[in-house]
Amino acid sequence: HTLEDVKTIARTIKKAKLLVRINPIHEKNKDYISSEEEIDRAIQNGADILMLPYFKTVREVETFLRFVNGRVKTMLLLETPEAVSVVDDILKLKGIDEMFVGLNDLSLGYGKKFMFELLRDGTVEELCYKFKKANGFGGIAALGKGDLPAEKIIIEHYRMGSTSVILSRSFCNTNEVKDIETIKSIFMNGIKEIRRL
Repeated sequence: HTLEDVKTIARTIKKAKLLVRINPIHEKNKDYISSEEEIDRAIQNGADILMLPYFKTVREVETFLRFVNGRVKTMLLLETPEAVSVVDDILKLKGIDEMFVGLNDLSLGYGKKFMFELLRDGTVEELCYKFKKANGFGGIAALGKGDLPAEKIIIEHYRMGSTSVILSRSFCNTNEVKDIETIKSIFMNGIKEIRRL
């Protein structure tokens, strides 16, 4: 969604928090507003949580936290090998509310053929142990679906003390499903099924 959509979405959400995934930290150029402007606009339009994806350095995270300045909750999506190499320094920073491991991009960064190899080889477990607070890793499909059934991934979330999960694009592909009532039904029923586990 665009930043203009954030305000509309924020008005319709009654029970949940609005999480907005911003772009990686960047300067203003002819095609984009700066990260600082993007963050300000997202907050002004009703974001409750901002997610920083695809960062590689401590400096990028520091910049993100400085721009947010405690106005909303923050979430980091760790999905680069470079970020893994400096995660201990990142975790020393004040103002991080949640951390997630982005399995797909991180596995690609490590040259893996199957994104769930990072669960098998202990990478995700080691990172979750380091996080020691609200954390998770993404994403899961609907129950009974996905390259690895969602039920098996949820077991790993539980085992590692994960407090959240990101729903993958395959949970409800809005490029294929356009009817808002159908989308609503898919999400409501799918989440009910997950919570029953």
